[in-house]
Amino acid sequence: MQGGIFSAAWLHYYIARARLTPTQPSDTKMNRLLRVAPICLILSIAVSTASHGQKSYALGLGGGAAIPVGKLSDVQKTGYNVMAVLAVGRPDLPVGLRFDGIYNNLRRTDPVSGGSVTSSDLRVIAALVNLVYAFPGTSAKTYILAGGGLYNTKPDVPGAKAQNNFGSNAGLGITFGFGPFAAFLESRYHSISRSTKKGGVFQFVPITAGFMF
Repeated sequence: MQGGIFSAAWLHYYIARARLTPTQPSDTKMNRLLRVAPICLILSIAVSTASHGQKSYALGLGGGAAIPVGKLSDVQKTGYNVMAVLAVGRPDLPVGLRFDGIYNNLRRTDPVSGGSVTSSDLRVIAALVNLVYAFPGTSAKTYILAGGGLYNTKPDVPGAKAQNNFGSNAGLGITFGFGPFAAFLESRYHSISRSTKKGGVFQFVPITAGFMF
């Protein structure tokens, strides 16, 4: 409780200070608020959890299928994904943060009979930050999440260069509690922003199952 009061007071002070500085552009104020809000959430969780003697984080590993959608499905087909997770939150709070590291390999399409190979495997690595909201439940809870981060993409061909681009993701999932462990199943929609000359925007949907501990 003290952590929540402390973070709320800090955020209130920050907002009030931004309002009292009319010479700053509105986009600068918004960027500052977007940066400080996750910090307030983490502080609230950490301080409040420490006062109650509860664990404030969980680690997770998962894997599954990675499915190309839209134009990407013309040149790639379903591959696989691997994910590492750091979740920050409290069991009695519906909102938390997720820091995800993902690796996806989208397989190339098979060439037509007598034709040549027109695509290669596509590797997608990303570091993401997501806001998570869990709906009420007992041993099973559904949740939604959304966020973004930096994506690194590279076709699996000799001499190809990797590209770094920002992107976003959103999805839903369900967790099943087993004592100190939990299993999860989720699906997310990823959209990576690239300029037209670099191939344009593309999307894919990983379906991932894993464990949190």
